[in-house]
Amino acid sequence: MLDALLQAAQALLIQPSCPICRASLEGNPAAKTGAELQPCGLCIEAYGLGQSNTSGNEPLPWKALGTYQGEFRQLVLQIKQQPQSRTGRAVIQLLANHHPLPQGALLVPIPSWKKKRSNPLPKLIAAGFGQPSTMLLQRTRAGLSQHHLNRSMRMHNLEGAFHAAPAPQTSLQSKTTVWLVDDILTTGATALAAQKALNKAGHPVGGIICLGRTPAKRLGR
Repeated sequence: MLDALLQAAQALLIQPSCPICRASLEGNPAAKTGAELQPCGLCIEAYGLGQSNTSGNEPLPWKALGTYQGEFRQLVLQIKQQPQSRTGRAVIQLLANHHPLPQGALLVPIPSWKKKRSNPLPKLIAAGFGQPSTMLLQRTRAGLSQHHLNRSMRMHNLEGAFHAAPAPQTSLQSKTTVWLVDDILTTGATALAAQKALNKAGHPVGGIICLGRTPAKRLGR
């Protein structure tokens, strides 16, 4: 009898809720399975999570959770402020569920050029996939801020910006496909510079996984 009362009290105090909008998930099938990080249907639709334009091949193969604009852009900026939040963990988990990577893929977060206040999201995204990850890449120098540079200027700015540890010559690991990890894919200049460094060191790159892809119309492509 006492156990039943305690369970009833817990049910009243701890209601499952959407990790993004905090709306109650009472009656939602996801709530019954204990999927505490599963966003509600309204948020998935409102933010366009995994609904369209979530993969492509230019300038290299990429997989994302959504288009980096509008409401989704605001959500990503919010997660950048609180990357360890329940919202952040939920969005990263949704990305991993939506784009499962090949078994044995090695995740390589792209390091930030900022020594202070470096971006923690690439490492957190990699960890969310539950697959091997390593910091193979190092920044050889800090680049200029890229926000106001066009694609050709970004490519020039990032020339030689990365160094990668060489792949072992006699190990099966040398054949492991690397997937780059970043929060946002814009022109692809950073990803291509990282890919070039990894390829030079003997690491084949399958593509890049990220939260958001900047729409082509904003890039003038």
